[in-house]
Amino acid sequence: MKALPLVLLSLFGAACVANPAKREAPAMPFVGTKWMVVTERKVEIEQPYLEFGDGAVSGSTGCNRIMGRYVQDSIGAGAIIFSSIASTKRQCADSLMAIEDKMLGVLRSSTNVRVTGNRLRIDGSAGALDFVAESTGPLTPPPPTRP
Repeated sequence: MKALPLVLLSLFGAACVANPAKREAPAMPFVGTKWMVVTERKVEIEQPYLEFGDGAVSGSTGCNRIMGRYVQDSIGAGAIIFSSIASTKRQCADSLMAIEDKMLGVLRSSTNVRVTGNRLRIDGSAGALDFVAESTGPLTPPPPTRP
């Protein structure tokens, strides 16, 4: 009778080794990472981005520079509030101004931030912004295949 639990335990252990759980890549650090805004179309001048420091945020909308302050919860629940969000006042193409309007609207109404792997999402009552961490270096091409 004691052999049955041992058999079940060994089968369970073998199943765990045969099917290891997939793990997510560790999250990029929120502070110190250059977060590039995910846009529908490629931006011609400068890709919009944000960078977070010790309570400060700065970046570009693709047209104007933006800066401001933020307060993030200390218990890891993902709450965030931006304040004093300001931007330079250059006029650009309508497509860039639309991106800027969305970025500023979401930042000024934001309530939540989440980092998953190399992705960042900021949600607010004005919508959501998705970001990807800037590549840290050039991509290495795969080795050539031989016929």
